[in-house]
Amino acid sequence: MNNKAMLISVLFFFFAFVAKGQDLHYTNYNYAPLYLNPANTGGFNGNIRAGASYRDQSRTFIGEAYQSTMIWADSPVTFIFNERQWIGLGINLFSDKTGDLGFGMSGAMTSLAYHFSIDHNYNSVFALGIQYGAIQRKISNAMAANFADDFHGGTASPDHQLIQDFNTTFSDLNIGLTATFKLSKYNKLQLGASAYHINKPKYLFGGGSVGATVNPRLNIYSSIEMQLSKKFQLTPAFYYSSMNNAQNFQIQLNAKSLIKKTGNTILTYGLGYRIADALQIFAGAIYKSWEFGISYDMTTSTARLYNNTVGGIELGVKKYITIHRKPKIKVLQICPRV
Repeated sequence: MNNKAMLISVLFFFFAFVAKGQDLHYTNYNYAPLYLNPANTGGFNGNIRAGASYRDQSRTFIGEAYQSTMIWADSPVTFIFNERQWIGLGINLFSDKTGDLGFGMSGAMTSLAYHFSIDHNYNSVFALGIQYGAIQRKISNAMAANFADDFHGGTASPDHQLIQDFNTTFSDLNIGLTATFKLSKYNKLQLGASAYHINKPKYLFGGGSVGATVNPRLNIYSSIEMQLSKKFQLTPAFYYSSMNNAQNFQIQLNAKSLIKKTGNTILTYGLGYRIADALQIFAGAIYKSWEFGISYDMTTSTARLYNNTVGGIELGVKKYITIHRKPKIKVLQICPRV
């Protein structure tokens, strides 16, 4: 095997391994509801919901940090048969990259969800969602790589082109289920499960005949909203994810406090723990129809020796839009003879 063929093989197996294990990762999924589960699409009170999130991770460990950006929007667009059944539509755009080579992915996913309540008071609501779109994985800065022949002859190594050829696009299919139960007037239980990459998409390296498969990923989560007083709410939650024999389990305890002086501002805060990985710290605020949040991962695993306990930082924003329609009033004509 010549050197060029060997290099192609090494590059393929390296990028295939990394790409198979690479999926977006968020600590505060409250600002990425469509990515958490396509069944969340259109599952809210209002006409339009839109948001964005940004995650910066491992900046103290590598020169170019892992950066992930997501913007999304959804809406409950129409009722089916009655007001206890409705359809939600949404779109999710994301991009992330890491390292000096800019290895990462970007994608656009559309989602559709069917919601139905088994009673008129919406005490038990179920939803089934599906999500479909395209994902691109590539290296955006191949010239940042250094090869031995870069330092001889004064010209760039032709091997840079081999890395630049790593650019592939594939279709992706996700599904999800949610169930929401009102335990009382102010307490609510939510259960959810979602599966990513159920079509097991395949991609080729450099347009060749050798490829790799993106294996399915499973998410399971739950939360209980407990209104303990007029001004205080407590929400314990857990999240579990599994992909390629890698598992992620985290527990969280979040709270909301109403600020008495303003009357319409709510502070959000909480703690969480990703098992054998990081302590999570949450803070944020809700003002009218706006939500803002920040979270910080403090590394507790052995990786803290390399990143100085600085894991990831996330910023999120969410906006609810309600369109008020003018009522249609029928004019009554009164006969003057009456």
